Amino acid sequence: GIVGRAVAETLDKAAWPYCVIELNAQTVQRAAKAGVAIIEGDVRQADVLQRAGILTARLLVLAMPNEQDTLAALQTARQINPTIQVLVRCHYASAGMQAQKLGADAVVVAEQVVAHELVRVLRDSFMR
Repeated sequence: GIVGRAVAETLDKAAWPYCVIELNAQTVQRAAKAGVAIIEGDVRQADVLQRAGILTARLLVLAMPNEQDTLAALQTARQINPTIQVLVRCHYASAGMQAQKLGADAVVVAEQVVAHELVRVLRDSFMR
């Protein structure tokens, strides 16, 4: 998706190695052909996280759109590697609070980002 691609591009520019975990087999094949380090699997599963290198990783970015899957993956990741830094994407503030309680180091909440941007556009474009 757009969010994952933006994260990957940022990591590429910084020359940080990474591994993408993706459920969709076609996406995995397409990305692998393009040279992306990617594995097929469910990020909520411990064995998949281990194949992706969570034991030695410095950072885990959970950018998938399903909040319940995100929270489940966060719990699994924390069990495997309690010291890894975790950045989480959530749609709603309530899920963001849950993510923090489960040990996320940073949370980006879409509804807060949208609210901030709407206020900025309102002020800059309509309240002059």
